[in-house]
Amino acid sequence: MKPSLPNTMRAVAVSQYGTQHTLIETPVPTPKPDEVTIQVHASGLCSTDLHLLSGRQSLGNLPRILGHEIAGAIVALGNNVRDWQIGNRVVVVIDVSCGNCLHCLTGQSQRCPYKTRIGFERDGGHADYVVVPADNLILLPDNISYEDASILPDAMACMYHCLVTQGQLRVNQKLVILGIGGLGIHGVQIARLAGAEVVATSRRAHRLFAAKEFGAIPVNPNQEDLAKIVYDVTGGGGADVVADCIGTTASVQEGLSLLRPGGKLLVIAYIDEVFHIPSIALFSLEKEIIGCRGSTKQELIEVVNLVSEGKLKSVIGARYPLSQIQQAVTLLEAGDVLGRIVLTR
Repeated sequence: MKPSLPNTMRAVAVSQYGTQHTLIETPVPTPKPDEVTIQVHASGLCSTDLHLLSGRQSLGNLPRILGHEIAGAIVALGNNVRDWQIGNRVVVVIDVSCGNCLHCLTGQSQRCPYKTRIGFERDGGHADYVVVPADNLILLPDNISYEDASILPDAMACMYHCLVTQGQLRVNQKLVILGIGGLGIHGVQIARLAGAEVVATSRRAHRLFAAKEFGAIPVNPNQEDLAKIVYDVTGGGGADVVADCIGTTASVQEGLSLLRPGGKLLVIAYIDEVFHIPSIALFSLEKEIIGCRGSTKQELIEVVNLVSEGKLKSVIGARYPLSQIQQAVTLLEAGDVLGRIVLTR
């Protein structure tokens, strides 16, 4: 039986750049023929949601509803949707790609130049309801809660794409993760599952403790010599892969300095607009700098399966109801939370 939907809903939006997230009342969206309406049960709050306030990435017409990590249940179907049913539990792929360009046709949809993104150019899931293309849905197994599922599209699938696809991380390789935040703590798990040895950094004791619990060698760079530890672990050769989850010139330079000849620096975060790097150290040792963003639908499917099988675990540091968005943002800005903050309904 088709549920009766309200006329309006709550949503967290950017109404004006440079201000703050606002909780607005807005009409419940209606799906187009190839779309569905999802009742959102949980959405992940990402530091990117803070960056979007500045206008550094354009959100198009304002107000724009944020939220790119979404889990919920289908409550309405567009006229052309045949493969989904009311009540299906789902998690949502972030990128709405064209499906026809070279990148989409070769399995690299995260590079699609025509894509729009849910929670960026399209309204997102920090709301009671969201409309998304049916092609962006992944069925959620019953043994994964909505809260655990909500952070899979970015916090986990992005790191999976970064380490497995871009970094091609393999058994017995040595990985350094700079910054154990919402991305990094999941990266530790993925790397250990791949059979790599991991050195992970943070200046916060509880994050270091969690990284150790997941099998990493924890390092506080304020108190320990990171370079010495990395070279001890690697027998003096340097790391095969460094994943930079900080995104500053200093972190990029440090990451490059820790690599072996021919090693890969995976750049995931983007605090600084421009990175300044030593050119001779880069080309003379044939080190690689690789940008990493998003994931493909297939990668998210693989992540969902790994979580369902108990091989990966969502790390949630705090839960807030949608109405307490400002408290959640304050905690995220403070930088004390381990893993992701989840907005519940």
